[in-house]
Amino acid sequence: MHVQPPSPALWTRSGALWRVLDRPLFETRVKELANAMLELGREPESVLALEHATTSEALTFAVAALEAGMTIRLGMVQAPLAAALVATPIRAAAVAVETGLDQVAVPCAATADGGRSLERLAAHGVLHAALEPAALAERAAARGDVQTAIIGVDGTAFTLEQLHAAMRSLQEVADLLRPDEPVLIAVPLDQPWLLALALAALEIGAPVAIGELGDAPMIRPGVIVASCADVAALPEPGATGPRFLAGLARRLGRHSTAPPARCVIVPDGFIDTELCDQLHLSGTAVLHAIADSHLIVPAAINQPHRHRLDAYGLPAPGHTATIEDERLVVRGPAGLPTGPLGTATSIGARIDADGFILPAHD
Repeated sequence: MHVQPPSPALWTRSGALWRVLDRPLFETRVKELANAMLELGREPESVLALEHATTSEALTFAVAALEAGMTIRLGMVQAPLAAALVATPIRAAAVAVETGLDQVAVPCAATADGGRSLERLAAHGVLHAALEPAALAERAAARGDVQTAIIGVDGTAFTLEQLHAAMRSLQEVADLLRPDEPVLIAVPLDQPWLLALALAALEIGAPVAIGELGDAPMIRPGVIVASCADVAALPEPGATGPRFLAGLARRLGRHSTAPPARCVIVPDGFIDTELCDQLHLSGTAVLHAIADSHLIVPAAINQPHRHRLDAYGLPAPGHTATIEDERLVVRGPAGLPTGPLGTATSIGARIDADGFILPAHD
């Protein structure tokens, strides 16, 4: 009888290579770290400071913190906090001194110290689970929708209810996320909507990797989130014609058994139209998007089967948009009630007859 192997959940870097954590192993890792966080911070809404957000360990920590009923604070460490994830042993020691935490509460990334600090923390979780086996379930049951789930780098706070609304909205973007198709987030996981996207992908069974655009040939993702500068740097100097298109496809994950990424989301600018056309010919659609700190979903995002290269895109599913004084106002469950009409953003925009959100001025 053929036994279906466990589905992958997370791609994580191991030295110069990547390895896949299947779902049971990922869930075990999350439970270990979540129990460790209960050991470190028992008060409701204890804070995990997620300072180092460029590796998949950061996503594992984020999931564990939410499982433990903690609040995730993105950006540089600032007190008060119960635990933190930082980049290097030196930074871990400095944060421990600044905050008065034991150094095991501020582990550095596994890529920086061979995993020793992370393993010590996981060991705390294993011990805590043995001593208090029901603690994690009790903390999960005690969580409320109004609990603060994420605090952005500017101090904007989002509740668990808003996070779940954002995840549902991103899952409803037509044909964006597919089960078993990897998602590569090639920008730091330092914005709330990026964390919501990663969690939305994990929830539907899409493996996630936090890395760099250059990791695409190894990961072979279906969806990539990348900066405007990184995408603009994709073309191979001097290449033309078929060689040019083949080079683009190869850099975006083409393999003998897999096509290149279906789409690349660019949230911080517009890609040159000619390059967008070339990427489309090579098999990858460019989906521009734009975010605002008062929203935990993109304020606008192009969709795989409905996009325009000159537009920020459409409002996220379940949300509507209007223009007030040439500024975008978004109404929906994943925004903050910053005005009577919805969430007032800092984005200068206009809306065309088809509902696409464009820059305020050409």
